[in-house]
Amino acid sequence: MFKKMLTIGLCFLLVLVLLSGCNSKVDSKNYEQTIATARTEIWNALSAGASSSATVAIMDNGKVVYEEGFAMRDREKALPVEDSTQFNIGSISKVFTTAAVLQLCESGKLELDKPVVNFMLEFTMQDSRYKDITVRMLLNHSSAMPGTYIYNGFASGVDSTYIENFMKYLSESNLKGDPGKLSVYCNDGFTLAEALIEKVSGQTYSDYLKNIFSKANMSNTSCYFKKGNSNVAKKYSNEDGSAYPLEYVNIMGSGGISSTAVDLCKFSQALLTNKIMSKETFTEYTSAQYASETVPSGTPITSYGLGWDMVSVADFELQGVKVLSKNGGTLQFTSQLYIVPEENLSVAVIFAGSADTATIATKITQALLEEKGVIRKSEKPGTLPPKNATTPDKILSFAGYYGDNGKILKVEFDQENGALVYKMFNNGEFVTTGTYPYKEDGYFYMPTGMRMSFSESFGKKLIVAYLPKTDTSIVAGESIAAVNNTVDASKFIEKQWLPINLSAIDFTTITVKTGIVSELPGYIYLDAENTYTLYGLKDENTGIMVFPYARDLLEFKIVEQNGKNVLTLSGYTFMDAADVPVIQIGEKISINKDNQNECRRFENDGLFKGTLSNAGRIIIFSPDLTIKYDSLLNGVKEVAVSPGSYIIFIGNLGDSFEFEYSV
Repeated sequence: MFKKMLTIGLCFLLVLVLLSGCNSKVDSKNYEQTIATARTEIWNALSAGASSSATVAIMDNGKVVYEEGFAMRDREKALPVEDSTQFNIGSISKVFTTAAVLQLCESGKLELDKPVVNFMLEFTMQDSRYKDITVRMLLNHSSAMPGTYIYNGFASGVDSTYIENFMKYLSESNLKGDPGKLSVYCNDGFTLAEALIEKVSGQTYSDYLKNIFSKANMSNTSCYFKKGNSNVAKKYSNEDGSAYPLEYVNIMGSGGISSTAVDLCKFSQALLTNKIMSKETFTEYTSAQYASETVPSGTPITSYGLGWDMVSVADFELQGVKVLSKNGGTLQFTSQLYIVPEENLSVAVIFAGSADTATIATKITQALLEEKGVIRKSEKPGTLPPKNATTPDKILSFAGYYGDNGKILKVEFDQENGALVYKMFNNGEFVTTGTYPYKEDGYFYMPTGMRMSFSESFGKKLIVAYLPKTDTSIVAGESIAAVNNTVDASKFIEKQWLPINLSAIDFTTITVKTGIVSELPGYIYLDAENTYTLYGLKDENTGIMVFPYARDLLEFKIVEQNGKNVLTLSGYTFMDAADVPVIQIGEKISINKDNQNECRRFENDGLFKGTLSNAGRIIIFSPDLTIKYDSLLNGVKEVAVSPGSYIIFIGNLGDSFEFEYSV
């Protein structure tokens, strides 16, 4: 819903609006090239149409030398972005959660290498290995927990029960591998860290964080937007220009802080001057912490510290400079924080909307370091790529099927032409998405300059992808083991599943398709928005995780309710679309069960307009489960519907809906 682009006409209108909305504070004398780079990159991103506004700040030795807001935070009132305008910072929140944990370690209330259960007896999981999860593993993404409890995670309001429901979800969950072996991005670890902070400090997470915000003089930072604050950046629809409801990120410890670019730089300065933690603890915080099996060799692209995505960004490490990095993204915002400890520099960029903030921040930081003379602008000609070579026989054994989150892959080798044929499963077949030549340095090269190789490590075959010109890598797929499995998969074959317990505030309007890959018996897939993830079958009703290197995995089960099969996963309940009854003209729709939606199907072309209850919501899906209308985002209006479309009525127990439906 947040990915559609503006039409050419709307793009032109947006540019006119943007150009009227700058608000800047600059020290242009010594930072002219850096400022020019920042403005160019941010305007380019905004002009592409996926973002509504932005803010950037640069701090040099404790002084904000450049700050600028771009476009309107509120278009209806023609209010520009200011240095105090709040944006959601998403996963940059993780470095604040980590800082809180480290403070509690310094005070003796926690220990990084002690099991979480030592401090939280209420933490439990189905998988007995959970007892081995240490506090450190929560912070370096090596806990092996599934990924992200998403129900009401991104919402139009506060869900005060989120942590309670999260702990229940964990108590019913398993691990996808052994704790401490490999680091794979995991939001659940930081949500558990949030609960841990509350447990051992005796304060709410938001109250505890206030001491960090205060020490760093972060007057415009809070958990959620500051109560009553109207100086916030709104995200606007790319379709009709309307403002989305404000986004409340209930996944608080993982991504729920709101801030400004200036305040993020102030936090960086507080870290570098030891106002938040001791120098020794800061060293621990920013040292590589990733688990030993994260990559077969070399350094992971995500060279995790504690909370940090990278403790040394590869682009700058090649130039002899250490840069700390943390990226953030929610459904409505994207952000990036870079810190250069040895130079006491920080760069922060935040967008309302989607943008490649990592690339933008990298270009700004590169310009800054060059302008300050920390690094020299390279004038050396680019080196020629290695020559093509014959694919060695030993690599041919890596042909076969691989999986990752959102991808089911088939690898073939064209030895005659010295190439890797890369195929991805889509809509029932494996489709070639790339043919990559083998080079004399032992890698297959993609057009982007990324390289791929294969490794047999840690008991399985792995696809390993490398950044250009470095040994930094990431596991991009792991082999799918053949299974002698006769479990009946019929309950999952060619099924579409509609949510029946969506809340009125949840922005994550998840739908699911399930099916089988004929070449891979014993497995089934989940398809969410044309991304296919493979799962094993424990029995005819239960899917299990099979890829420890994949992030954000789900466990799911089919159970029977009122004689019908329903699918449960990550807090959501789904009904088989084949069981959805046809809507009747003049029918009275009522919510007859707490936390239960009413679903209907349209048999004919027609026009539909519904009347909402006080807390109600209506969502219409096309026959392929694409969202066509959501009253939370689109308001009340008449909608054209087609045969096979679905409608979901969401409300409280006893609510009724009136509607007009003409065919």
